[in-house]
Amino acid sequence: MIMEIVGIIILFAAVRMLLAQDRTERMVYLNVIGFGMSALIALYIQTSFGAIIAITYFVMSTLSSNAIAYSIGRVKDEIILDE
Repeated sequence: MIMEIVGIIILFAAVRMLLAQDRTERMVYLNVIGFGMSALIALYIQTSFGAIIAITYFVMSTLSSNAIAYSIGRVKDEIILDE
Protein backbone atom coordinates (compact mmCIF):
# COMPACT_ATOMS: atom_id res chain seq x y z
CA MET A 1 0.00 0.00 0.00
CA ILE A 2 2.83 2.39 0.84
CA MET A 3 4.56 1.70 -2.48
CA GLU A 4 1.41 2.63 -4.37
CA ILE A 5 1.08 5.89 -2.46
CA VAL A 6 4.72 6.83 -3.12
CA GLY A 7 4.28 5.89 -6.78
CA ILE A 8 1.20 8.12 -7.08
CA ILE A 9 3.11 11.00 -5.49
CA ILE A 10 5.96 10.51 -7.97
CA LEU A 11 3.57 10.43 -10.92
CA PHE A 12 1.79 13.54 -9.65
CA ALA A 13 5.14 15.33 -9.29
CA ALA A 14 6.17 14.24 -12.81
CA VAL A 15 2.96 15.59 -14.33
CA ARG A 16 3.29 18.83 -12.37
CA MET A 17 6.90 19.14 -13.51
CA LEU A 18 5.84 18.81 -17.15
CA LEU A 19 3.11 21.43 -16.73
CA ALA A 20 5.15 23.92 -14.69
CA GLN A 21 6.03 27.18 -16.40
CA ASP A 22 8.69 28.35 -13.98
CA ARG A 23 12.15 26.77 -13.91
CA THR A 24 12.31 27.00 -10.12
CA GLU A 25 9.06 25.07 -9.75
CA ARG A 26 10.34 22.36 -12.10
CA MET A 27 13.45 21.91 -10.00
CA VAL A 28 11.40 21.42 -6.84
CA TYR A 29 9.29 18.71 -8.49
CA LEU A 30 12.46 17.05 -9.78
CA ASN A 31 13.69 16.95 -6.20
CA VAL A 32 10.46 15.24 -5.08
CA ILE A 33 10.86 12.63 -7.81
CA GLY A 34 14.44 11.90 -6.74
CA PHE A 35 13.58 11.31 -3.09
CA GLY A 36 10.50 9.29 -4.02
CA MET A 37 12.56 6.97 -6.20
CA SER A 38 14.94 6.24 -3.33
CA ALA A 39 11.93 5.36 -1.17
CA LEU A 40 10.58 3.02 -3.85
CA ILE A 41 13.94 1.27 -4.16
CA ALA A 42 14.10 0.74 -0.41
CA LEU A 43 10.53 -0.57 -0.26
CA TYR A 44 10.77 -2.82 -3.32
CA ILE A 45 14.15 -4.50 -2.77
CA GLN A 46 13.92 -5.76 0.79
CA THR A 47 17.44 -7.17 1.14
CA SER A 48 20.68 -5.76 2.47
CA PHE A 49 21.83 -5.04 -1.08
CA GLY A 50 18.58 -3.18 -1.70
CA ALA A 51 19.28 -1.08 1.37
CA ILE A 52 22.74 -0.22 0.03
CA ILE A 53 21.25 0.77 -3.32
CA ALA A 54 18.56 2.89 -1.62
CA ILE A 55 21.13 4.60 0.61
CA THR A 56 23.37 5.34 -2.37
CA TYR A 57 20.45 6.73 -4.36
CA PHE A 58 19.36 8.79 -1.35
CA VAL A 59 22.84 10.31 -0.96
CA MET A 60 22.96 11.14 -4.66
CA SER A 61 19.45 12.65 -4.42
CA THR A 62 20.65 14.79 -1.53
CA LEU A 63 23.57 16.04 -3.61
CA SER A 64 21.14 16.69 -6.43
CA SER A 65 18.82 18.65 -4.15
CA ASN A 66 21.76 20.76 -3.01
CA ALA A 67 22.55 21.51 -6.64
CA ILE A 68 18.90 22.39 -7.21
CA ALA A 69 18.90 24.74 -4.22
CA TYR A 70 22.06 26.39 -5.53
CA SER A 71 20.50 26.75 -8.98
CA ILE A 72 17.35 28.30 -7.51
CA GLY A 73 19.53 30.85 -5.74
CA ARG A 74 21.32 31.60 -9.01
CA VAL A 75 18.02 31.97 -10.90
CA LYS A 76 16.88 34.62 -8.44
CA ASP A 77 20.08 36.60 -9.12
CA GLU A 78 19.78 36.17 -12.88
CA ILE A 79 19.30 39.27 -15.01
CA ILE A 80 17.10 38.72 -18.06
CA LEU A 81 17.79 40.95 -21.04
CA ASP A 82 14.98 41.38 -23.55
CA GLU A 83 15.96 41.92 -27.14
